[in-house]
Amino acid sequence: MRACFVAHGAAWSGSTRAFADAATLLAASGYETCLVAPVGSEAERSLRAAGHDVIGLASGGGWMRAGWRLRHVISARLTEVLFVHDDGEHLAAAAAIRLSGRGAVVRRTAAGERLALGREGRLAMRLAATGFVFAHADDMRGTEPPHGALAALVASPGVAASTEATSRPAAAVGAIQPDAQHLVVFASADRRREMLVALRALALLAPRMPALRVTVFSPAVHADAVRIEAAALGVADRLACRATAARRDDVLSGAALAWVIASADDAVFAMLDALRQGVPVLGERTPLTARYVENGVTGVLRHRGDEAQWASEIAAALAHPGRADALRSAARQSAGRWPLNAGADGWLQVAEAARDRTRWTT
Repeated sequence: MRACFVAHGAAWSGSTRAFADAATLLAASGYETCLVAPVGSEAERSLRAAGHDVIGLASGGGWMRAGWRLRHVISARLTEVLFVHDDGEHLAAAAAIRLSGRGAVVRRTAAGERLALGREGRLAMRLAATGFVFAHADDMRGTEPPHGALAALVASPGVAASTEATSRPAAAVGAIQPDAQHLVVFASADRRREMLVALRALALLAPRMPALRVTVFSPAVHADAVRIEAAALGVADRLACRATAARRDDVLSGAALAWVIASADDAVFAMLDALRQGVPVLGERTPLTARYVENGVTGVLRHRGDEAQWASEIAAALAHPGRADALRSAARQSAGRWPLNAGADGWLQVAEAARDRTRWTT
């Protein structure tokens, strides 16, 4: 039983993390797993640091060349299932399977998104047998799996229990001290406008909250842009940047609030990491955020607003220690609803369907 997860993006992302978790879960069920990532990339380094079996491949050159490179992985590892995310990855994986004469593809749809098969995806389905996996039942609802699909299942993201958060004495997780207010912001590559709004909100808060400081988790390639914008707004001294792949627990454990402006899988794992550490979540009210955050109980959700409205929400959340304590307690308790193995059955079932050799012909 052999499975390979393909991460063509060079930067670490929530989608790459979802595949890393899935590889861990399948390995626990007896699968031999590996992950493919661009050689020398942040994704490759992060996966190796986490102890995964990673194969670094060159990138570029179109889907046929990418398929040829993947073909060597399939042949060397005797891979039966290739996991992918988007149309490009799907077509490259299908080409690799057709070239090697073995295997099937499983395509995952990111959290909060709907399956969208473009021309490349439709061609891929003609080249190789394909199954589908979704992050939530709502994402699959209303989506008709293409004719001939091997399976369409749900594998929910999850997070490991925090022994640190549960072992700290109550006094250590109590009221937020007004002179130690710490806000954590989670951004993603497609949320540049929202990141600028967040920095403007911080600029509005800075004169009234001299102790407020902010840690921003963003893609490494955007860190310099965040610093430049913060400097232009006069709040560079309040802000620290960390790469999306950086360890989060040490930052979140002392945070007052986690502002999630990321999208899709990046947003899901940001929310889960925050709740795991008992940190209330602030974010835009969307179907995705509403899955994980109960407004007024484990965080604060509001419809999209400008920097003044967000600044007002942050000030209100930090100004009432009693309310903050209740939010933190509820946030920590809610994290147990999404354990790391929440999607184990879904990953295993879709992998088993894909490795059925009688269905490899298309």
